[in-house]
Amino acid sequence: MEQLLKDFKAFLHKYREDWNSTNAEQMSSNSSKQLKVRWANPDAEVSDWGYEETKEGWKQAYGQFEGRNPKWSFEDVLVDVNKQQEGVAIFWVKFELDGKMTGEKLLFTETFRKENGKWKKIREYVENGFFN
Repeated sequence: MEQLLKDFKAFLHKYREDWNSTNAEQMSSNSSKQLKVRWANPDAEVSDWGYEETKEGWKQAYGQFEGRNPKWSFEDVLVDVNKQQEGVAIFWVKFELDGKMTGEKLLFTETFRKENGKWKKIREYVENGFFN
């Protein structure tokens, strides 16, 4: 398990680099086709998505921030491997545009598993509506 956790942490570092790359295709390549996502929006509404909706969401988000030098920063709460040998990361995400921190802060829980030797995100849950 120790080696699996070390491998997962190395992947997580690369995954976060991909997140900040603003390359929607690269970011989507980190997700399983069976991905299940649930977002609790600031208005207390809940949205559920799959792989295709998430892929489109990355395209829209990156397009919206084009030319504004977006940068996401991550503060880990927990990074571990569960008994199903899935990598689990719970972390805060803060967001910067044009060199200035926004007021948003989100709490992510993401779960990954190995598919064909590569880590792929299989579940994501996000709580929204927090302020820096």
